[in-house]
Amino acid sequence: MSTNKVISELEQRVASLEAALVEARNYSGTWERIFKESYWGIMVCDAITDELIKVNICYAEMHGYSISELLGKTIYDVFAPEYHSDLPEIIHRIHDHGHHEYNSVHIRKDGSCFPVHTDSYEVTVDARRLRIVSVWDITESELKEKELCQYRESLEELVRSRTRELEHSNEQLRMEIIQRKAAENELAITNQRIINTMESISDGFININRQWIITFVNKAIVKVLVENGIHDNFIGTNFWEVYPHGNRKIIDDNCLKVMKEGQPKRFETFVTQIGQWLEISISPTESGISIFSRNIDERKKIEKAVEEEHQRLYSLFHSFPGLIYVQEDNHNIRFANSNFQAKFGPYEGKPCYEVIVGLNTPCSDCLHRIDTKDFKSRWKEVVFDNRFYEVYAQPFTDADGSRLVFKVLLDITERKNADRELARLERLNMVGEMAAGIAHEVRNPLTTVRGFLQLLTTKENTKQYQEFYELMIEELDRANFIISDFLSLAHDKTFDFELTNISEMVRNLFPLLAADALNQDKEIILELEQVPDVLGNINELRQLLLNITRNGLEAMPVGTILTIQTLRAEEDIILRVCDQGAGIDPVIFEKLGTPFMTTKDQGTGLGLAICQTIAVRHHAVISYESNSSGTTVTVKFQGVK
Repeated sequence: MSTNKVISELEQRVASLEAALVEARNYSGTWERIFKESYWGIMVCDAITDELIKVNICYAEMHGYSISELLGKTIYDVFAPEYHSDLPEIIHRIHDHGHHEYNSVHIRKDGSCFPVHTDSYEVTVDARRLRIVSVWDITESELKEKELCQYRESLEELVRSRTRELEHSNEQLRMEIIQRKAAENELAITNQRIINTMESISDGFININRQWIITFVNKAIVKVLVENGIHDNFIGTNFWEVYPHGNRKIIDDNCLKVMKEGQPKRFETFVTQIGQWLEISISPTESGISIFSRNIDERKKIEKAVEEEHQRLYSLFHSFPGLIYVQEDNHNIRFANSNFQAKFGPYEGKPCYEVIVGLNTPCSDCLHRIDTKDFKSRWKEVVFDNRFYEVYAQPFTDADGSRLVFKVLLDITERKNADRELARLERLNMVGEMAAGIAHEVRNPLTTVRGFLQLLTTKENTKQYQEFYELMIEELDRANFIISDFLSLAHDKTFDFELTNISEMVRNLFPLLAADALNQDKEIILELEQVPDVLGNINELRQLLLNITRNGLEAMPVGTILTIQTLRAEEDIILRVCDQGAGIDPVIFEKLGTPFMTTKDQGTGLGLAICQTIAVRHHAVISYESNSSGTTVTVKFQGVK
């Protein structure tokens, strides 16, 4: 073999060995990286001395040590003392089988213990026996197992409870069947008693089926008809044949209406054949109608005397400056003075809720039934036609025995406006007194947090979060400006204004707003147009947008979308925030922006008040539109050239 050939083969062999060396180094580096970056705690110890030779950062943090502090310790130093007696048996199994998994309890540097699952292997490297141990913290899994056991016990108890309830329901059903039979017997007895009662009363009573056949008449009716020359067996005969004379128009019309419409009728009529005033009540029944008639001659005489007294009172009521009306038990207005008629118009035969507030049914908070039942004087405030009224109600019994309510309405709108303005000024004065103390107490912890965040930005191992630290520092700085804004509710302050672009401001804040929305399982979308710059303070405008946006997010259910828009309308710039919440209560809607008015459990009621103050300083107007589909807040920056 020639020398050149030998040299060539040696060179190829050297190149092959170098490539193998590079591959081995890469392979070793890969395993070293897996060891260091693993989320499991990994440890290597001497199988003879149990001394820890190598640990990864996860293992060290799990036990509260640094890596250097653990090296040189033995496995007895990390096992809880009560498990030391188990270690010889565990080591023996690892040696015999080369691998063993088990659960135990480790101890941290601070002395606290935690449960772990351990997976151990024994290997021999360069004639040296080593154990490679992987450790998992199973604290959370044990808690979940305990919760599962508790859930199973609760489920078993629920099944037992439902079984007892079912047995109880069956017993109740059996008792109800017995009670129903007893009720049927009692009903038969009661029906007979009713018939006896109808026969004994002095009022007339007739029952008629839908074919206008009389099915029952009491003795009072028979006596009247016989006295007027009508002699016959009335039960089973046609009503129109038995009663062919009298005030047919009034009685016939009302009987027909009740039979057709199913609504009771009550009226009074003078019957010429017997020379009496009768009060007639016609009521629908399942089989037809029933008619009650009562002699009211004596009552009519009393009513005439009362009417004369009423006339004297009416003249006094008409001269009273308030709105006076008398209300019947059925809500109908019986009397109203001239001031009431001038305000609400005609009232005859109409209920109060129709005349005063234009409703078809009584108001939801109507106290009329309570007034007429308890006969106690009452007072409250009401609002209609954008005016405030004090309502004084005094129940009384009229001469005819009917229950009435005497009511007086006094317009107190001007007084309420003055009280509201005074309260607003008092709240603002209180804000001014609180502001200095709050600013001092809040700024101190903010300064401390900001200092620690700045310190974190200098750490080498946190550089990847530099952007987030800067954003948090920026938000802390903005919080300081918010405190200044809080002060501005009580004191006018001068700010440095500069040209600011509303659309650009929204884009810059979008990551922060989107993070808030994501945390709440909601979404924010932007619909931004190119708009001119406005003269303003960027920190105040950011605060304005954040307050409105976060209010919208809090009002929306999970899975909905909040939209932020910017556009130009002639010489104005519009910033609009549209949420998909349930809308704003109309009562609350009128008070939006009032300091300390809030619907949140932990709210201060200052958010929208500060927004209003910021808007005024920027020559902007905030308006609100709300319905059941959501709320839209519009900020219009006026007069932008």
